[in-house]
Amino acid sequence: MPNWSNSLLPNNWLDACQYLKQQQQAFCIATIIAEAGSVPRAGGAKMVISKQQQFDTLGGGNLELSVIKHAREQLNNANQQSQIERFSLAADLAQCCGGAVQVMFEFFMVDQPHITLFGAGHVSHALCQILAQLPYHVTVVDNRQQWLDSIADLGVNTHYHPQPEEQIEAVASNSYVVILTQDHGLDFKLSLAALQRQDLAFVGLIGSQTKAQRFDLRLREQLTNPSWADQLICPIGLSEVSGKLPMQVAVSISAQLISLLQSHQQAPSNKQKKLQWQVGNQLRKQLAGEMTDD
Repeated sequence: MPNWSNSLLPNNWLDACQYLKQQQQAFCIATIIAEAGSVPRAGGAKMVISKQQQFDTLGGGNLELSVIKHAREQLNNANQQSQIERFSLAADLAQCCGGAVQVMFEFFMVDQPHITLFGAGHVSHALCQILAQLPYHVTVVDNRQQWLDSIADLGVNTHYHPQPEEQIEAVASNSYVVILTQDHGLDFKLSLAALQRQDLAFVGLIGSQTKAQRFDLRLREQLTNPSWADQLICPIGLSEVSGKLPMQVAVSISAQLISLLQSHQQAPSNKQKKLQWQVGNQLRKQLAGEMTDD
């Protein structure tokens, strides 16, 4: 995946989704899911709309303007519920095509968990291959630009800093911080700075039990509150996932992060699931009935 922060803007809806996720911007995917009569574009056509930009097209004209207007109204209201809207090109939009379309609006807000990886080495590279496919906002920080360049195409943000420990201050609160640099001295500085903040959801460090014990002693000497050292997770990863290859370690770490993130997110109740199914079923019936009337 391209690193859009260092290139031109995307020119199709799929790349636009990745770009907006990287930029932490809320967006809407508008999809033509049904059509009747003459219409600018066929079913399946998509465009992506954010509060300031739009990508790809549903055919232009008043239809597209109306879709963009509706999407932005919902984005401004922080709506997260999918919707299906009907647009009659002749009666409602004064377009000569004369047909009608059903457009599904899917909204993606910017409440994704933040994961910041310090270190762009082999394990970080493997970990990004996994995390980039999940609904997380991932940033990699390193003081080696060439290593960041090798990781940028995976679809995550990269940030160069000559003193990575100073970047701890810029990490968003409630973030998940994973420390896996090539330098044990830097690992300690990062661990100390991260724990000192006391507003991060998770601080994990790659290493052995011996490394964990040594860091624990030093952290208790230097932290404002020695008990904060207990919050450092080292070795990071699930013990049930064994192996020392970069991808094996990455799977272990990602499994731990996914488990923690899921436990922090409230799953929908059975009642909510039933309601979601009923709404979806009602929309499908409405869609089938209205399209046969045209």
